[in-house]
Amino acid sequence: MDSLFSQVLDQMNIGTIVVDQNLTIVIWNAWIEQFTHIQKGQAIGQKIETVCPRFGEKIYFEILQKSLFFGQRRFCSGALHSAFIFPANNTLEATIRQNMEIGPIYYDKKVYALIQIIDITSHLNRVHQLKNIIKALEIENEHIKVSERISNHHALHDCLTNLPNRTLLDEQLNLAIKYARRTKELLAVLFLDLDEFKLVNDNFGHSYGDELLRGVSERLQACIRKSDLLSRFGGDEFIIVLSQIKTKQDVKIIAEKVISAFEQPFEIYDQIVFITLSIGISVYPSDTLDAKDLIKNADLAMYRSKKSRKNSFSFFDSGSNPDPQ
Repeated sequence: MDSLFSQVLDQMNIGTIVVDQNLTIVIWNAWIEQFTHIQKGQAIGQKIETVCPRFGEKIYFEILQKSLFFGQRRFCSGALHSAFIFPANNTLEATIRQNMEIGPIYYDKKVYALIQIIDITSHLNRVHQLKNIIKALEIENEHIKVSERISNHHALHDCLTNLPNRTLLDEQLNLAIKYARRTKELLAVLFLDLDEFKLVNDNFGHSYGDELLRGVSERLQACIRKSDLLSRFGGDEFIIVLSQIKTKQDVKIIAEKVISAFEQPFEIYDQIVFITLSIGISVYPSDTLDAKDLIKNADLAMYRSKKSRKNSFSFFDSGSNPDPQ
């Protein structure tokens, strides 16, 4: 069966690469072999960025990571990105166009990333002959696809901060819980609420408040890892989802980092604005196994923290009020 699978894979007119969670190549089909002149024996066992340098770029590295660890699927158009795999004679690079799709596959309790490369060079050459790539792409419904991506983005992101909204938060949190269950790691939800945010709106106006929220989102984003998730939950409330956590001490370090980040004021238009925040924390699986309850418990811990002394964080405790840190 493995031999049959290998023959079928090699007959496909699509470049097929599979990498494991360490980004090591485990499958390298004949199409890729013929295109690059890199033999299977040379590619398999090597890091993808070593054999295909473009995958060392940040954008493609992150796409692979999100596919491997968060189950995300991503399509990259050759019209925007040009090529992803180059031939042995890379003098042709400027004339090559490839579409690429990356998505997760699961086998033997392991997660791999499937990279599929489709050569669209000849097609786009015909488009160039018509001297109108845009109209040709519209004929292929590319315009519709772009519009759909934009609509989907707006449906899943907060219009003020461009952060994931509640809908996307729910989706990503459930995926993160599945990953934590599979890897037997911890996951933490941090519920953040700005202290006295209403005073900013009352004293300076809503435009100042909106600008402050944008600044807060940028500062919070700088406090977390690329693998973590920051979402605007609503109003002046934010949610941070920390995945791949080993101990509660790791969560505490991040919470302390966030608190410290707000020691410096914000410069909003012509005003210096000081703002602090209160944080509540719930941890999977010790507090609950349910995504909604993780948020609810973190919310309860945040209110207890705010009631105690603000500008602090507390872990959820089902038995008693958490002790503010």
